[in-house]
Amino acid sequence: MEQQRAKVLMERTLRLYLIVIILIFIALFLRLAWLQIIKTGFYKTRAVSNTMRLIPETASRGEITDKNGQVLVTNRPVFNLSLDYLGLNDEEGYDEIIKKLVAILDDPEITFDNIKNAIKSQSNRLFEPIIIKRDISIELVTAIEEHRRELPGVSIITQPQRSYNYGSLAGHLLGYVHSITKEELEQSGFEDYGLGDLVGKTGIEKTYEHELRGENGFRQMEVTAKNRPVREVREKPSVPGNNIELTIDLKLQQVMEKSFDEVLENVQKKHPKAQAGAAVLLDVNTGKVLAMASRPLLDPDDFNGKPLQQERVDYYFRNSPPALRNRAIQGNYVPGSTFKPITGMAALEAGVISPEGTVTCSGRYWYPPYIKCTGVHGNVNYYSAMAKSCNVYFQEVARRAGMGLIGSVGQEFGLGERTGIDLPFESSGLLPHREWQKNEFDLRAIKINERFDKQVDTLEKEYQKKIANAESDSEKRRKERELTNRKRLLEQQRKIELDYYTQWHDFDTYNTGIGQGYNQYTIIQLANYTATLANGGKHYKPYTVQKIIGPDGTVVQDTKPELLGTVSVSPETITETQKAMTAVTAPGGTAHYLFYKFPEEIKVAAKTGTAQPGRTGYIKNKDFDGLFIAFAPADNPEIAFAGVIEHGYSGSGSIGLVAQAVFEEYFGLNKEETNITQTELGTSSE
Repeated sequence: MEQQRAKVLMERTLRLYLIVIILIFIALFLRLAWLQIIKTGFYKTRAVSNTMRLIPETASRGEITDKNGQVLVTNRPVFNLSLDYLGLNDEEGYDEIIKKLVAILDDPEITFDNIKNAIKSQSNRLFEPIIIKRDISIELVTAIEEHRRELPGVSIITQPQRSYNYGSLAGHLLGYVHSITKEELEQSGFEDYGLGDLVGKTGIEKTYEHELRGENGFRQMEVTAKNRPVREVREKPSVPGNNIELTIDLKLQQVMEKSFDEVLENVQKKHPKAQAGAAVLLDVNTGKVLAMASRPLLDPDDFNGKPLQQERVDYYFRNSPPALRNRAIQGNYVPGSTFKPITGMAALEAGVISPEGTVTCSGRYWYPPYIKCTGVHGNVNYYSAMAKSCNVYFQEVARRAGMGLIGSVGQEFGLGERTGIDLPFESSGLLPHREWQKNEFDLRAIKINERFDKQVDTLEKEYQKKIANAESDSEKRRKERELTNRKRLLEQQRKIELDYYTQWHDFDTYNTGIGQGYNQYTIIQLANYTATLANGGKHYKPYTVQKIIGPDGTVVQDTKPELLGTVSVSPETITETQKAMTAVTAPGGTAHYLFYKFPEEIKVAAKTGTAQPGRTGYIKNKDFDGLFIAFAPADNPEIAFAGVIEHGYSGSGSIGLVAQAVFEEYFGLNKEETNITQTELGTSSE
């Protein structure tokens, strides 16, 4: 009996062991199946990544040079800190790796939250390297390499980064690069870009992004478990981007910017608000931009793939004036007297005045609103009126010529329309020609009628209740009369506003004729109109890129001047206007003291301007912009200039000094400075 019981117990024990063994084998089989079948791709990837490393090779962006081959923008190698998400430990452990990285680096810009946010922002493209910080120091590189085994998935990538040989020089024109955004990645033409890639945001860098950006390459390396290289498996070399040769002349650009800063500093002594402006120098026979400046300046290296410090954020976006805008192509300025040659040409073309025909200036125009002149000039003709910048003369000839013709001439010279320059974000300005008036006044009429219709509707609903609740017929009739009278008053107000705001008035013509009123133009427009006038009426498209050159030295693109059209203004009218503008720099002219030392063979034709913009920050009859246009030599023009200094008070006393310095450099004249007193600065009549 005892033997039988022992035998049964043994059999049960053996069966239990057998079941346990079977369960163990089943578990092992299932785990093996899980690893070999279900997770084969995951572990194959990890196994390969343990032995293979793909080292990206970022292509160098093309260099940017001036017209003579002087390198303005190039590249330098930098160390970038990045994370390879697939190279991190499994998801339960990568937070610890990030914490170790933060602790090792001890860098206030590299925090746990910053890294987590970077990973989150790239959540749909985690197969790409996640850039944590660009251009890290060699000390940080050393710290990471010393803890390499503790930081799987952390990489140091050597990449080329933009380097600006002349600092902020031509910063607005060159533009800057910064990390691409998700929105940009979704745009056409950016299919082969990845998050973290640097892309042109403004200026030349943006317009010519696809020419400057090369083709990235890579090296596939076999490495040991300790990341020691064994051999290079394969390589795809990167292809550098094309080089850009600008139309800019480095020396002229340097002189323009140096002079601009000196003039601003000087003008600010009397007019502290004078902190912004712009200038452009054009080749009148091609449309080439020889120099372009905007103030406050922009330093492209402030952006260069780096986060902006708060002080820089304020400087570029929040301060007044903000520095980010290229005022040469984006700022809209009331032109003041620099518009008077347009008015003069319209009057000559209409035959309402001859160059020798006179208008009597008594110091104020005789039609309302009785706009003052810059002085009492007596009898003036076209030449003396231009030289003295006589408001009375140009208001009168504007009245005679009419706004229709003035607008047509302005359009032919490119005012109020984008020039088409090869830079982004160009503004169109505003020329109040007939078509603009119709569209603008129709829109105003719609808005005025909508506003009054709403007021009438509200009034009727209000009185319907009052009439319905009237306690007697007499009270009801009284409420009805009140409603009728109030509606009649609203309709009278409607008519007054429609008559005033939706019609062109005589005083609008007078204001436009002297460059005030609705007129608003960019500096590139003023420069191009001046160039068109200088060359006899050929209207060229301005451009900044002369050549695009491949990395092997072949010319990919050689830009040729593009003639947009020839003005219908007669050669005689243009010649007389050139002659009148030459009188501006002759004795008695508002810009004589700027160019009186120039030799006879290099006469300058110019027009000064003082404008009242009427914008926020300007006090009426106290704050003025200073504007200036010029071309030279007057009898055989080569270059044209236009510029503005906001709150500069007068053109000849502010931005005209920049034109003087640039012209001296271009023609190789004696650099001896003209003595200019503080009284002269900002006090000339123009």
